[in-house]
Amino acid sequence: EWARGIVTRDPTFFSRLARLQSPDILWIGCSDSRVPANQIVALDPGEVFVHRNIANCVVHTDFNCLSVLSYAVEVLKVRHVVVCGHYGCGGVAAACSPEQYGLIDNWLRNIKDVYDRYKDKILALPPGKARSDKLVELN
Repeated sequence: EWARGIVTRDPTFFSRLARLQSPDILWIGCSDSRVPANQIVALDPGEVFVHRNIANCVVHTDFNCLSVLSYAVEVLKVRHVVVCGHYGCGGVAAACSPEQYGLIDNWLRNIKDVYDRYKDKILALPPGKARSDKLVELN
């Protein structure tokens, strides 16, 4: 039904999209379903190359992210790389928490390292949202 609606509005959409993989932007963002890259930057499919993970981490040991970055820069020749976080990020909130969540704790370790590095700055803020928001900004 989605494809039918697209073709009704734009009959050449899919044939044009098949030829269009020349984005200027690589977007590295959070997996959060409330943060859709194309809509945020007001670009159509094919105009932004997207990589998503929990809490928009770029980690030197993450071969998936590094491969995306390499492909985007070396093959697609993107001109801009955007690493975009967002307030209200569940991954960042979990990293602020002393709770254990299981497998994801391994991924959140990178954000916890940022927290540890800037702990004095973060703890100087009121508990709750202000602290989580600061860690989003630092991440």
